Amino acid sequence: MSTFIEKMLGKPAGTAATVTPNYIVINDGVSHRAVDEITAVADRDRVWVIYDHDVPTGTPQGSDRLKKNLMFAKKYGCRYIQAKGVGYQYMLNCVVKPGEIVIGAGSHGSIFGAIGALGINVPIPELARIAETGRYSVMVPETVCVSVTGQLKKGTSVMDAAFTFLKNMAGIEGKVIEFYCPNLTAQEKAVLCSMACMTGAYTAVVREGEPANAVKFSLDGVEPMIMMPCGSREEQGNAVINPKSALEGTALQGGQIGGYTGGTIEELRKAAELIEGKKLVLGFRLTVCPATAKDYIEAMEEGIISKFIDYGAQISAAGDHSVVTQGAGVMGHGEKLLTTGLYTFSGAMGCEDAFIYSGSVESVITASTTKKI
Repeated sequence: MSTFIEKMLGKPAGTAATVTPNYIVINDGVSHRAVDEITAVADRDRVWVIYDHDVPTGTPQGSDRLKKNLMFAKKYGCRYIQAKGVGYQYMLNCVVKPGEIVIGAGSHGSIFGAIGALGINVPIPELARIAETGRYSVMVPETVCVSVTGQLKKGTSVMDAAFTFLKNMAGIEGKVIEFYCPNLTAQEKAVLCSMACMTGAYTAVVREGEPANAVKFSLDGVEPMIMMPCGSREEQGNAVINPKSALEGTALQGGQIGGYTGGTIEELRKAAELIEGKKLVLGFRLTVCPATAKDYIEAMEEGIISKFIDYGAQISAAGDHSVVTQGAGVMGHGEKLLTTGLYTFSGAMGCEDAFIYSGSVESVITASTTKKI
């Protein structure tokens, strides 16, 4: 029986395959560097340029990236997306269909596996070549099947489950992960698929039936987890993940809820419920960043944004905001931030000597009432 990746690429594992992707995505986060290398565009309708990270631009460098990407899109007649929020989440919700192929140069393209599409992350030079030729070639990888059983306990989230998976899974680098996870919601499946590739996996996807040879992963024993600060961006994949209990009492100055891991309408609703009857502790700066414009509008219509403002939070524009070097939400010298974002490298959120921790919405809201992990 063929695996998902074998069906999508049309060849068995271990053989070479060449396909035409439906979408080639360039944004202002990492993949903008491909613009410097691209000398032609094979099919302008397949290349999407998305402004979704430094929104609105908080640095001169961010403004330069915006202008560069916009000029590139105009030159080649590519679609340019602005003010829609996190590109991955917008495309997942409104653009990509099951069975389609999306190629980008970020870290979380596997999010599309939640709906049965193939999301692939490639290096910058390869992304440039794919845009120029309209073709993608690869040796078809092997597949590992994972059966996700049980239920998450109160106070834990799919982020905690994904962190636990990352901490305990080995031997899947370069392979495709097929998740059988019938007990998870659509949003939870998207988070799990996207975070799974932080293991170095090729991509991840949700499958319908439970395979006979699956590795078992139980949600029953999942506890709140925290991803620790790390050195450089290149070291992010090796960031240490610890139980939250091991860090209890760590003083914090700020918290951030946003991105596809915390800024979707489902997570914003959860956060709004968690702050009911509570008070933002004096001196703690809480930033809320809706994932997409649609999430932002829904949160306003449901009164969620008003609840956050009354609580004392600051609201950012819809977008990624997982790396902010200047502007709202950044940390000062020696300060500590707990974010639902997945980047904890030095300088990711302000000063190089700030400390960035990653955790669930539940963990961030708890910290906002105590100023501690």
